[in-house]
Amino acid sequence: MKTYKETDMYEPIRNLLTRQGFTVRGEVKGCDIVAINGDTMWAVEMKLSANITLIYQAMARQMATDWVFVAIPRPKNTKSGTYLKFKKLIKKLQLGLITVALDSPLRHAEVIIFPIGKDDKSNKKAAALKREVLGRTIDTMGGTTKTQINTAYRERCVRIACLLKAKITLSPKELVKMGCEKDAGNILRFNNYGWFNRVSKGVYELSNLGIAYLNANAQDELVKFYTDSLA
Repeated sequence: MKTYKETDMYEPIRNLLTRQGFTVRGEVKGCDIVAINGDTMWAVEMKLSANITLIYQAMARQMATDWVFVAIPRPKNTKSGTYLKFKKLIKKLQLGLITVALDSPLRHAEVIIFPIGKDDKSNKKAAALKREVLGRTIDTMGGTTKTQINTAYRERCVRIACLLKAKITLSPKELVKMGCEKDAGNILRFNNYGWFNRVSKGVYELSNLGIAYLNANAQDELVKFYTDSLA
């Protein structure tokens, strides 16, 4: 019997949502998947089985949006009592259900139950999820564990590091003119990863740690993206 991983469900779900016009990102502030289309935001929590942990996680996501789905592999028997009871619970909690046909040569995802969605919630949790999704260029596969997640913040740091490597020294104002976010100055000053050195007032360069990181991760998807875009 083949053993599946949560990450096996990510691509079929992403394809399903992308076809409907959503921007999809995995591993966003604890959510397996967050998808945005205009003012609508969907959150998806994935598990390889229908269990109470999945329910708890999905209910927590309802603090940010009404459009919350749980995703599980497509059951072999869709008429089994256990599956029917699970569907009834999902409806009772106003959640949605997505199943993924992992056992099919053409893996695909299908929405079985839609949640009772309303206008998107306007709160700090919702705003933080939206900023994170829209701030990423490179995706991280949902369901990933023990792997570096390319957050929007990390992406901005890598972009600045690549620009400094190419230009030697730059100021925050110059970085913003080159397309960086307005928080470039804060990123340089706080220097959370230790990648930057201040050489004079308002002027920065790459530190030895920053140079070593870019060299060691030259083939990393994020580093390669920004290096190639400069070329």
